[in-house]
Amino acid sequence: MADLKRYNDGLVKLDLWIRRLLTMGAPDLIDTALCDGACDIVRAETGVLTAINRQAGLLTFTAASGAWNQMMKGVTVPLRNGNICAALAACGTPLRVDRLSLFCRESCELFQVVEMNTALLVPVFDEGRVAACIAAFRMDKPFDQVDEQLLQQYAHSASAVLRNFRLMEDLRHHAAMLEEEVEERSRAEERIRQMAYYDSLTGLPNRRLFNDRLRQSLALAQRHKRPLAVMFLDLDRFKLINDTLGHAVGDRLLMAVAKRLRNCCRREGDTVARQGGDEFIINLSAISDVKDAFTVAQKIIDVFRTPFVIDGHELFITTSIGISVYPHDGRSGDALVKNADVAMYRAKEQGRNNCQLFAPEMNARAFERLSLENDMRRALERDEFVLHYQPKVNVEHGQIACMEALVRWQHPTMGLVPPSRFIPLAEETGLIVPLGEWVLQTACRQNRAWQDAGYPTMQVAVNLSPRQLRQGDLAETVARVLAETGLAPGWLVIEVTESILMDDAEETIRTFRRLDRMGVRISIDDFGTGYSSLHYLKKFPVHTLKIDRSFVREIASNPDDEAIAGAVISMAKGLNLGVVAEGVETVEQMEVLRALNCRYMQGFLFSEPAPAEQFTPVLGHAATPYLNFGKWC
Repeated sequence: MADLKRYNDGLVKLDLWIRRLLTMGAPDLIDTALCDGACDIVRAETGVLTAINRQAGLLTFTAASGAWNQMMKGVTVPLRNGNICAALAACGTPLRVDRLSLFCRESCELFQVVEMNTALLVPVFDEGRVAACIAAFRMDKPFDQVDEQLLQQYAHSASAVLRNFRLMEDLRHHAAMLEEEVEERSRAEERIRQMAYYDSLTGLPNRRLFNDRLRQSLALAQRHKRPLAVMFLDLDRFKLINDTLGHAVGDRLLMAVAKRLRNCCRREGDTVARQGGDEFIINLSAISDVKDAFTVAQKIIDVFRTPFVIDGHELFITTSIGISVYPHDGRSGDALVKNADVAMYRAKEQGRNNCQLFAPEMNARAFERLSLENDMRRALERDEFVLHYQPKVNVEHGQIACMEALVRWQHPTMGLVPPSRFIPLAEETGLIVPLGEWVLQTACRQNRAWQDAGYPTMQVAVNLSPRQLRQGDLAETVARVLAETGLAPGWLVIEVTESILMDDAEETIRTFRRLDRMGVRISIDDFGTGYSSLHYLKKFPVHTLKIDRSFVREIASNPDDEAIAGAVISMAKGLNLGVVAEGVETVEQMEVLRALNCRYMQGFLFSEPAPAEQFTPVLGHAATPYLNFGKWC
């Protein structure tokens, strides 16, 4: 009866421990609890869970109850014949040992160390093989049949719990892996979507996403019979920043521009996108009339007045904006974008830093511009460019001191194209660089030809484009051209506009000093219309100032213009610089300038620009009566 009661009490404990094991969450907890349960069920002092790896020949003490857990946990020993666990693994049935000290004198197990004398070991099966054993130890009292039955049932139930636990662990692991895979795929899809629909530099929507949103906006605008606007923006002279400060600074500037544009267009439904390069495009999806678009455009122009600070550089940049409005300027997205682009080019033609609304006649101008650009790209190859020359006259001696070379385009169908039509386009497209070198080469060769023909020596002046100066190899190009044409450097004058002095001044000074050391003369054209200061005039190796025609036009009737011209002449003399007055068209203008001690003049009074051959008959003659100069051409 006592054994039956002990057996029933043991079953109650067994049920409680199995329930407890089922609620365990971590492997360490369940293994240790399994050992504690074995001790409680059979009233043992110590319980040990041992993993048996017969293939590797190893025993690993997985866990133990009580204070022995930290000492035995994780210890691995060889699986030898004579070991208790080896015997258990071999027979696959429970094993009771009444005196551990007599079991095996050479046993390397730790059971003898824990001062226990009796043991009960039961196998734990996994797929029909002994994978582990649960062992209970006592100080003195041997284990009996009841203990063996209870521990065997406990091991059987625990084996099922362990299998279930490990299955759940595997499921959780696979679920975690699957979740991670799903998340990674989601992240990859998001990256692909980001690459497909967003600009990688600025984070703005790209052209593809913009077109999708514009189609949606057009559908809503058509349904609700309301207008919408498309704005096309281009940064003015952005290439100058890339060329002078590098693409890294240019990229950071584009990112800063994108941020300001987003702040200007925060209404729901508005989209700011990067079209490419330094071009941006905006969809204003809900406007009441065209004034709303102009308000946003002016806001953008205003926020650009604040300089951008990039890597310590304070950068001032403006933008030209074109606007098209649905439905007046197009009913499709493509038409609205194209017409906004056309209007943007009109804004650039109007001096940049402004906005223009599309008008139908702009399309004709845009087509003409595109046609002109295509023709100009082939004009150099076809020798369609020609040089005209305009003399600078020494009015005291009646002699030509210098010939200014002015490029003209002899178009096969349009005739002689004035520089005002193609020079800005050449600047914008970069064609000004090869064209400028052709002008330099041709002018130097012509001057050398005049000298070889025995005509009086004179200088030839060539206008320099800001873009040519930014190439960085201007001095080398000039030296090469002089060597190829055989013209001495002192007979060449490089003319630059006053504004060039302000663009990357230090680099410009270095270039000009190299030219000065070569003997090339440097002249500042249109002086008085830019923003240069006496500080720059002092630093630059300049030889001549040309008084702008705007101060000459009314010099005979406007005391202010006369005072300005007189001040420039006096300042030049004080700085030991030469002075040329340009745009002289009347005898009265010339007489006032002569009274101000201006010796060199240029203008229609003396000659209009003309081809070189038209000057050949008079180059060897002294034309003392200045009125005769006008008869040369």
